[in-house]
Amino acid sequence: MKKTTCTIFFITVVFYIFPLTTFASDFSDKAISAFQEYRKTNDEIRTAFLSGDSASLREKGDLLETHKDNFTKILRSLPGEYCADPQTDLLREFIRTLIGITDEYPTYVFAELYACDSDRVIKEILSLAPEDQMKIVENLDWGFKIMTYKIESLPNYKELIKKLNNLKSMIRKRD
Repeated sequence: MKKTTCTIFFITVVFYIFPLTTFASDFSDKAISAFQEYRKTNDEIRTAFLSGDSASLREKGDLLETHKDNFTKILRSLPGEYCADPQTDLLREFIRTLIGITDEYPTYVFAELYACDSDRVIKEILSLAPEDQMKIVENLDWGFKIMTYKIESLPNYKELIKKLNNLKSMIRKRD
């Protein structure tokens, strides 16, 4: 009886848990790569724009559109994947990407990550340079307002809003 139970447990671990962690790692690797590519292309566009190189700007603009499609697909899955298996390196790359963009949807996704892992998000924000902290906290604040507009149904809404307000006041005091 004990051998059978141990065998069933082993099979469960090998065939159920191992593939789940492999898929989570696979998602994380794809997401990190997508964030890095998007950031790199976005930086190249900024450089081309500032240098006045219109040919390079057109070329990089087309490339950014390709990366943006992949970036958007990753964003759709990010809250579910991250909240199921929080990974600091994934969060860090996402935050680094947020610093250089102004789109609204990523700020909403960021607020979702904050809602499920606020302490780690705050820790990563505080590890940034002061000017980046301000931008990221503004993004988080905006995304959180969008996420909770007219619905304050998050079970820990009051705790999250208190942490966010504390973070905003702490960062403002540094300036």
